[in-house]
Amino acid sequence: MSGPVRPYVITGGRSRSSREVLAVESLVAAVPGAAPTGDAVNREHLAITALCGRLLSVAEIAAHLRLPISVVKVLVGDLWGLGAVQVLPPAPRTDRLPTALLEEVLVGLRQLR
Repeated sequence: MSGPVRPYVITGGRSRSSREVLAVESLVAAVPGAAPTGDAVNREHLAITALCGRLLSVAEIAAHLRLPISVVKVLVGDLWGLGAVQVLPPAPRTDRLPTALLEEVLVGLRQLR
């Protein structure tokens, strides 16, 4: 960005994504050959598609672009609607490893020092 721009300008005044299932840990990947076009596409949309040549989370995209997560969620939702990106939702809580197991692994790793 070349100067301070209010987030509501970047999103066209919208504060929520059109895709409610978009979580900060959702993974985003650009669809090869599906560059977004149209009057509603701005440079932040293009920056997101350029970044997402590899899988990135919504939070990582926000960090790279130095934009609030809420703004990035709106922009990714736009791109998803245009078919320019694919979004992989986060794993359901039931599919995640138990915290106790992760703590045991951490203790074991610390003992290796």
